[in-house]
Amino acid sequence: MLPSQWIRQAIAEGILCPATPISPGQIQPNSLDLRLGEIGYRVQCSFLPGHEGVDKKLARFKWYDLGLSDAGTVLERNQVYLFPLRERLALPPHIAVRANPKSTIGRLDVFTRLVTETGTAFDEVPAGYHGALYLEVVPRSFAIKVRPGDSLGQIRFQAGDPQFTDLETQAILDREEIVLGPDLQPLRSTDLRLANGVFLSVRLTGPIDSTIGYRARKNTPPIDLRAIGTVPIRRYWERVYGRPSAPVILEPDEFYIFSSRELVRLPPEFCAEMIPFDASSGELRTHYAGFFDSGFGYAAGAPPAQNAAAVVLEIRNRDVPFLIEEGHPLFRLLLLKNTEPPESLYGAEMGSNYQAQRLRLSKQFQPPEEEESVPTDYQSHLPF
Repeated sequence: MLPSQWIRQAIAEGILCPATPISPGQIQPNSLDLRLGEIGYRVQCSFLPGHEGVDKKLARFKWYDLGLSDAGTVLERNQVYLFPLRERLALPPHIAVRANPKSTIGRLDVFTRLVTETGTAFDEVPAGYHGALYLEVVPRSFAIKVRPGDSLGQIRFQAGDPQFTDLETQAILDREEIVLGPDLQPLRSTDLRLANGVFLSVRLTGPIDSTIGYRARKNTPPIDLRAIGTVPIRRYWERVYGRPSAPVILEPDEFYIFSSRELVRLPPEFCAEMIPFDASSGELRTHYAGFFDSGFGYAAGAPPAQNAAAVVLEIRNRDVPFLIEEGHPLFRLLLLKNTEPPESLYGAEMGSNYQAQRLRLSKQFQPPEEEESVPTDYQSHLPF
């Protein structure tokens, strides 16, 4: 994986070709935030352009143009939109790109996928690609309000295969303090299951009647992506309350936010990708945003537990009610190697919103109350 200093050099060399200059805030330790342009399209359905190309596909499946204004334009729930992005690519033959939604966007249950001009796969840009980038956007739980220049997705650059083998991952876990248990002690390879990544689990316990998760409400007002720290939680979320040893039953097609039982910290030489658990363990999607920049949960010279962060799980169940319990393995963490440590780390002078997080909603929501009383309709808020 290529670091922030390489991204800056790529901008200078024209590998990144923005319609308007890229701001320093778009550059993360291992990724680049992408920006919406001034116009989008409401389309009949999601599609991959293939050999036909985006323009011909739009001629067949576009319903109408959607101009974005500085006052904000509302994207409706469960509608499919396609946006040309301000950034273009002129990749060298040995550099490829992968994409994912930004963390904030995933926590709002907004489904995004990167599309290239003749792409045959979402979120993947082949080495040597020259051309425009598009972002498919589908708000699921909440309508959202967007403006030109808003960032909903990000890309990361790689040279070769950045993935560690399980044997390499085992050695890293035994050498570095990457994963901490609930008692804040490092977990080694013998404490964890490894198979194409490190299996991690969901946290469902806590003090009685404490909040262990959230379930999205329906038919709520649009959320302004730029309304940071102002949106009331109760209007958009039902709390899931903890009880000792109690499971949670996930209802079909409901959207939930939980946190991982384990904590993660990524030293400068590593970044990581979160990949879904296989379908044999439940028909559910465990995340939308699945990338962690170098420095996530990490602070140089500090005790491991000081900044170690939980992974926030964005869960949508499918088909039938599904029971999860404390420690249920729901996803895998895939460690990735950097060509060199980034000049700036996540959480270090970068305005990172989710450093040292536990259970955390998107940055648009007001901070939870220090103390909360159990609602009078408590039975309707029980986890099952």
